[in-house]
Amino acid sequence: MKTVLRWALAAMLVAAAWAVTLVAPSDDAGRDAFVTPMAAGERGAGRNIAATVTDVRIADAVAAADGWTAEGNWLVVDLDAEAVVDQPSGYLRGAVLLIGDRTFSASTRGPDEMTLLDAQLVPGVPMSGSLMFELPDDALQSAGVLRLSASTTSWGDTVLELPIDLTAAPRLDEIDVADREWTNP
Repeated sequence: MKTVLRWALAAMLVAAAWAVTLVAPSDDAGRDAFVTPMAAGERGAGRNIAATVTDVRIADAVAAADGWTAEGNWLVVDLDAEAVVDQPSGYLRGAVLLIGDRTFSASTRGPDEMTLLDAQLVPGVPMSGSLMFELPDDALQSAGVLRLSASTTSWGDTVLELPIDLTAAPRLDEIDVADREWTNP
């Protein structure tokens, strides 16, 4: 009788161990971002970032107020962004465009003043500016997803996502990209 009891207890422990492995989170659990969908013209807000995309355009060239210019296929996204919780961690550090299986980071070309990338954001005081993406010709033939976050590694943090139809965006010869500035209400 003791042998049967031992085998039954062993079988129960093995079953319990198997059940624990089924309900235990994976090794990368918690690394996924908390995605907040947003639409153009509407405010999207997360843990410490809020943004409103005001315009999306494509141009053959971009120019800065100081005379800097660059030619290429440029996607220019105009937006207002602000921190939500605190200023010390209120940066727009993550700005990528996903097109199919390709990822394009916002450009750091040009003067620092003309992009919101890495800009210090303040709670309750939106900053207006642009993000620029230099894209290959074939990338403009489909749709993409703009992802904005306060960190370059958004594991366990908020990511704002905006779908963009690149075929419907207006195409201009040149866009004069204004320097970032505090938004006037």
